[in-house]
Amino acid sequence: TILYGTNRASEKNVGFGGGISGSMSYGSETVLIPKNRKRGEFRDKDSFFHKLKLIFNGDKESTGFIKLDSGKSEVLSEDQLLKKLSSQNSIAYGDILIFVHGFNVGFYEAVKRTGQVVYDLDLNVQPVLFSWPSQADPTKYGPDNRLAGESVRAFREFVQRISMTSKGRKIHVLAHSMGSQIVIPVMAELYSKNPAKFNKNFGNIILAAPDFDRDYFRREYSTSFENYGKATIYMSSDDRALSISSSSHLNDGQRLGFSGKEGFTSPKIDAVDITQAVGIDDILGHSRYGNSSRVLNDMHYLIGSALRANQRFGIDLNDNPTYWILTP
Repeated sequence: TILYGTNRASEKNVGFGGGISGSMSYGSETVLIPKNRKRGEFRDKDSFFHKLKLIFNGDKESTGFIKLDSGKSEVLSEDQLLKKLSSQNSIAYGDILIFVHGFNVGFYEAVKRTGQVVYDLDLNVQPVLFSWPSQADPTKYGPDNRLAGESVRAFREFVQRISMTSKGRKIHVLAHSMGSQIVIPVMAELYSKNPAKFNKNFGNIILAAPDFDRDYFRREYSTSFENYGKATIYMSSDDRALSISSSSHLNDGQRLGFSGKEGFTSPKIDAVDITQAVGIDDILGHSRYGNSSRVLNDMHYLIGSALRANQRFGIDLNDNPTYWILTP
């Protein structure tokens, strides 16, 4: 069961669409995971990449998809959502994991991806989705970029309210791709305002393939993340999506999640190159956080056992530049 908060505007047939709302909506959805599937496999018949497979491969298989249980969809008020989180037995439900999706993702796809990732992490955590108004259209990078920036305030308030009612349960945050443009400024601001309170409430901050300017992050935000000491960046040198995003017609600088010849380095932030990890149906090399069993296993120990990169199995240190490499 996924609890969610969204600043998307309500839209018929898709739950919430690409319009931005001045107020938040809340609820819960139940995700059904097929039994016969590989860890990391995300078969969603409504996703953009499945539609591509239909075009190029003629993949017409109609079984084994991740689905929603429509009979268990529930609309909640903010108070009801927070009550569900605060009333959960911390021993039975463990920590809280907030997921923020990236570019070109519809609401229901985001819900299903949240369910798949949390299921495959094999951890005792309560998943919470923050869904911002992505246009769910691969040609709308510019509008998505703008709407991600306009969602910062909504996410800040959402996270703050959850942290006030978590009752000692650690809150972990996982941001994918353009979702990092929302998560990075908010988490840096909250840490800077009250480091002691932040340390008490939050666990790991994971930036997976962050579509965020690398130099800007280094100048403006890296100090907060370094002082916090529990941040992980998953980057890759064959991420085609971020390679395109780094081009001059979209952005002026290299992206934080693209390692390339340089990559991001920091003595206090675990920057991990996952180029060697194998993902399932990861056409662009951009979704290994959810499509690679190797990366999911690494996050399992990162979140579940609070192990830093130098303590986890199968991670080597690259000499020049100095960052971590996840081995196959």
